[in-house]
Amino acid sequence: MLFNSRDDYFEYIHNHPEDKVVIYGAGDMGRKYYKYFEHVDYFCDQNAKKIKNIDGITCLLPEELKDIQCKMIILICVRDERVAGKIAQVLGSLNLEAEIFYFFNKGSFAEFSYSPYKRKLNLKDRLRIRIICTDGSWIIGKFARKLQEELLKLGQEVDIADEEEPKADVNHYVFYGDLARICNNHGTVRTSMVTHIDCSLKKDLLKLQTQNGVLCICMSNETVNKLSSWGIEREKLCYVNPAQDGEIKPRKIILGITNRCYYGFDLRKRDDLILEVCRHLEARFFKLKIMGAGWGEIVSQLEQLGFEVEYYAEFNREIYKTLMTSLDYWIYYGFDEGAMGYLDALAAGVKTICTPQGYHLDTGCGLTYPCSTIDDFARALKQIQEEKRKIVDAVKDWTWENYAKKHLEIWNYLTGAKTLKDLYVNQNGYMDGIFSMLLPDISEK
Repeated sequence: MLFNSRDDYFEYIHNHPEDKVVIYGAGDMGRKYYKYFEHVDYFCDQNAKKIKNIDGITCLLPEELKDIQCKMIILICVRDERVAGKIAQVLGSLNLEAEIFYFFNKGSFAEFSYSPYKRKLNLKDRLRIRIICTDGSWIIGKFARKLQEELLKLGQEVDIADEEEPKADVNHYVFYGDLARICNNHGTVRTSMVTHIDCSLKKDLLKLQTQNGVLCICMSNETVNKLSSWGIEREKLCYVNPAQDGEIKPRKIILGITNRCYYGFDLRKRDDLILEVCRHLEARFFKLKIMGAGWGEIVSQLEQLGFEVEYYAEFNREIYKTLMTSLDYWIYYGFDEGAMGYLDALAAGVKTICTPQGYHLDTGCGLTYPCSTIDDFARALKQIQEEKRKIVDAVKDWTWENYAKKHLEIWNYLTGAKTLKDLYVNQNGYMDGIFSMLLPDISEK
């Protein structure tokens, strides 16, 4: 006696209304689903004597099926396929006139299968990677060279060529437009870098690639979302943010002081306050330009703190005019009704960090940062520093090294060279790379 694997169960019972329908298996599965089987005449189970009936439907022992004097349709409703095979053998030994169906292997009983979501592991520490680049003079060529350089540092075997290497673990196209013809006669992993998609032709090219197993690595989450909304398979899209060279350093914030220094003579200007304030700051973010006599000792101390200082001991009007327009902020901390340099700073469109007093209050534009105490000045400059830091730090990790590492994580996943446990060690460190992929399954053991 064999399973009926040809016919649809529901169509079969509809075409054979004279047959008796028997559900073999009175466990959780049988009890849960029998109401969906149109009609059931009997249950059958080894524990029939204890069960007796289910919702008024008689439960029989297997050997009692011989007493049914007509053809039967038996639906084996147990999850374990091996057990189902043994049940079929038992039923076959009874010489019953019956058609046997199995609940879990028929199209009429659709069940989710996990098997397509399991990847095969082929653990290795070194991948053979071919980067395909047909125009090394273009900006894309730089991506190829930088990626190769960093991957070599990571111990991978990498080269650049204008065509695929069939035996490579990975063939990566730095320009997706070069992957317009796909031959699926070998087991390499293919990925392509997506720079921008602005027409249907490009979108359809990506659709061809993704439909043939290519993973498209975009430059931004926004592009991933856009392509997905256009019908590109989300499982075949991810992104890695591009890198910057790290060669450009931020221009320092230029602070200006344009008054004589009375430090050591009297306290009218509180000139040494600048030292107390600068001890709260990071020298890499600031440069001071000072014009006025008497600042030599304080300038030396500022330089010892690591600050760059451009100092003019003598007043020079032409230099003064150039200096004033080069400032980001003009600073003054005296309480003596006001400083004439404040008026010049406003005339130059320069922001001010100074005391709210005297005619400083009468200009009508308001002080950018009104400060009276050391804490006030330090707080204002630390806020300015943090605004600068936030901008600079936004791309501090967008390095070619990290760019390569994120690609390698993706390729190690696709080739099965590393387990998910190894690949997920950087989770919460960044959102692109492997963490932007919609992985089939993350319950990998």
